[in-house]
Amino acid sequence: MPDLRPLLSPDSVAVIGASADNESLRGRLTRALIGHGYDGRVYPVTRSQSEVLGLKAYPAAAALPEPVDLAVILVPAAHVVDTLAQCGERGVRAAVVISSGFAEESNEAARARDGELHAVAERFGMLVCGPNSEGIVNPLRPLVATFSPVFHDPQRSFPPVASKGRPIAVSCQSGALTFSFLSRGRDRQLRFAHQVSAGNQTVLEAHDYVDWWLDEGGADIFLLYLEGIRRPDRFRAVADKAAEACKPLIVAKVGRSDAGRRAAASHTGALAHAGVIDDAVFRHHGIIRGEDLDHMVDVASAFAFCRLPRGNRVAVITGSGGSAVWMADILSAHGLELPVLEDDIQQRVLALLPSYASAQNPVDGTAQAIHEVGYARLVEIVRESKRIDVILLIGSLANEATAKLRAEELAAVTGDTEQPIVLSTYTTASPGAMAAFAEAGIPCYTSMPSCARAIRALVDFARFQRRGRQRTLEETPSGLRGEVSRALVTAGPVLTEAEAKPLLAKYGIARPAEALVTSTDEAVAAAARIGGAVALKVQSPDITHKTEAGAVALGVTGDAAVREAHQRIVTSAERAHPGAAIHGVLVQAMAPPGQEMILGVTRDPTFGPILMVGLGGIHVEILRDVVFAPVPIGVDEALALLDELKGEALLDGMRGAPPADREALAQLIATLSRFAADHTDLIEEIDLNPVIVHPRGQGITVVDALIIKRKA
Repeated sequence: MPDLRPLLSPDSVAVIGASADNESLRGRLTRALIGHGYDGRVYPVTRSQSEVLGLKAYPAAAALPEPVDLAVILVPAAHVVDTLAQCGERGVRAAVVISSGFAEESNEAARARDGELHAVAERFGMLVCGPNSEGIVNPLRPLVATFSPVFHDPQRSFPPVASKGRPIAVSCQSGALTFSFLSRGRDRQLRFAHQVSAGNQTVLEAHDYVDWWLDEGGADIFLLYLEGIRRPDRFRAVADKAAEACKPLIVAKVGRSDAGRRAAASHTGALAHAGVIDDAVFRHHGIIRGEDLDHMVDVASAFAFCRLPRGNRVAVITGSGGSAVWMADILSAHGLELPVLEDDIQQRVLALLPSYASAQNPVDGTAQAIHEVGYARLVEIVRESKRIDVILLIGSLANEATAKLRAEELAAVTGDTEQPIVLSTYTTASPGAMAAFAEAGIPCYTSMPSCARAIRALVDFARFQRRGRQRTLEETPSGLRGEVSRALVTAGPVLTEAEAKPLLAKYGIARPAEALVTSTDEAVAAAARIGGAVALKVQSPDITHKTEAGAVALGVTGDAAVREAHQRIVTSAERAHPGAAIHGVLVQAMAPPGQEMILGVTRDPTFGPILMVGLGGIHVEILRDVVFAPVPIGVDEALALLDELKGEALLDGMRGAPPADREALAQLIATLSRFAADHTDLIEEIDLNPVIVHPRGQGITVVDALIIKRKA
């Protein structure tokens, strides 16, 4: 990763297209840079004036008195590439291209400019942010190289430097949104470090800045808004790097709608679309999905002031019984628990409260008791509970003087309280009240659901951190991997079940008793060898959905029935798909009963192979009860993935049915993911559908399989 210091913390800045006009974007940026007291050297560049805001102006980049660190370019799009080249020739090390008119437009000329800009940046080794950027802010200098209205008042730009919150860095493709986080987080005493409007990301992507911040140690929390990811492997590597450092990425990624769904031959591909794939990748890497601006600021507040909790158990301390009941419902809806406190804890709490108070959890001290006792003494008792992971206070921040008093009392106990403490106010909150609690290390929320979502984010990230330290992946011997790759290369574009299963078997995925036949007599003989009821399935790369073509017969017993079934399904397949290449009929032992599942792999245009796991039958066809994960994953991750299914309780056995063999299923999931990861360049889609999971200890049966290769 190159050193981004010339871009993000320059010692000298040239504003190319500078102006003193406060009505234009060029003028607003120039005024903001100078007005906010940037501590480096500023060189206005403009042909129309000899002086800008009291500073000597220069007619072109070539005339600059030194090779400045950073050029901020605000010239028309048609002149940007030439201007950037002049900067490169003058030795300028970095540039922010504010100008629009590049790949964000649909015309060929604009897209061509994007390529030309990238080429110039590579030729001179320049760090380039943008184009179509709204600028860069670094409050530590302070550097305000943006025309954002958030910085119109130099007297009120940043939260107090003394804020106790962990520093936050922002990188967004959207210009306007980049600086909205600071605007919304200012009254909450959130401490923002660098803020970068990444624009079109022609050279540097949003995650490149995160990578550098991780190395420099300038921020502990990262907020990103993304419309696209050009280098997904690098994005995932940076996400892993942040997770390893226990620094949360809170990312908004747009494009989640069903409009992102693509046509696919397999069930897996048909069920995958942009939103669920993004969610799966984010969950895999511990990324918190940003739902909206307020949600991202709420979650950032929690991480800025709170320790990570041990679990999802919340204690509520309140003076408002109604708010406690309401909040309890909301917390439960977000998967958070409110366990009853231990008897001795309850007795100690009740000793401070009137007889009509409640101490089970929520702890409803009543308004009068909270006024007399305060929160701090109750927190000191409740925090000793072994059943509690988070402490949530509910109160009012309408009276600023009272709020400050309560915050001062709590400040004495938050430092040595293991559980994170948050506060939800049922009234509006004054900035002073919120600032007082922030000083005590307690984030405040004016919305009950927002508070619950923030706690949930803390819990999920903490759980991910614990699970991540236990992650183990099996490796495929290179000889086996090469053998299967060669077989895939020589195979046709679609591998039928009879062709796919032998390759999967080399990875240890067992096959039921089965045989491929090419005549009725062979079918009868194969069924006799297998014994018992059999299934007959036409094998054709041109018929990927055999059931719809009438090319499957199930539960067939006896020679005559096998003969009839063979003739019938072949005739039906030929009628449904005239000219289809039929490779034969697979005769297969009927699987013992069990829970039906579907497993698969599909290729996402951005993130590559994605694993899918779902409950079979009606659950996948109608309810779409499926979950996704990028490949590869280990057995422990596979078990956790099963827990994400809405109907996962079916695997535990219902109405007297024995529990399913989760361990065997998890092993199959992990192995399939490894197979897909090993051959990512060759595989477009895989379907194992259905997979029958038998009772615990009895394994699984892969009933059907399909592999579709990538097109060259």
